[in-house]
Amino acid sequence: MTTTDTIAALALGVAIVAAVAAIGSWKAARNSNGAAQTLSRIEQQRLHADLTPVFRCAVVANEARSTAMLRVHLEGPPGLLSHDAIEITVSIRNDNPHRGNGPQLAGSATPEQVRAHIWGPWKFSADGRDDTGRTVAPQQLAVGEWTRYGLTPTTPPTWSTTSTPDWLRDYANDPVRLSITARSKGSEWAVPLEVPVTIEATS
Repeated sequence: MTTTDTIAALALGVAIVAAVAAIGSWKAARNSNGAAQTLSRIEQQRLHADLTPVFRCAVVANEARSTAMLRVHLEGPPGLLSHDAIEITVSIRNDNPHRGNGPQLAGSATPEQVRAHIWGPWKFSADGRDDTGRTVAPQQLAVGEWTRYGLTPTTPPTWSTTSTPDWLRDYANDPVRLSITARSKGSEWAVPLEVPVTIEATS
């Protein structure tokens, strides 16, 4: 091997070592960047969870159970104070989330009709409700403040043979199952609640 060949071989070796080092540096940077993104995502998820709104709710019905009032109080957490008011949308969930998932029998209600009906004791009567009384219009609520919504008893579906008295009796002791969606500064939370119904005391 000539001196020229030796120098060329050494140069090639140096180039290979440099290339390997560059690849190693690139992989390390990529791994570091991936770890930083993972940590950032975990931190964002933690902050989002820490800011999950805390609601205290009560449903009070009159003695005849012909009307009721839902009161929604936004208790916290304190971190939401920096968000000013948040937007809340209150909806009523059904007693069984799997209703309407079974096979449709000939001449029976469609799965969409079954899911659309409120299977529970109360629906909204407040202004801004949707056609079914399941959801009310969004509104702004600040930490420490409260709002309220009127409720009216539900009725059996039109295709059911259950009478209204039997329907009301079946649901007499059931809670109102709510889902409150809260939105603020690009964040969104869905908070499920089950609120027992108390009867208004009469004098």
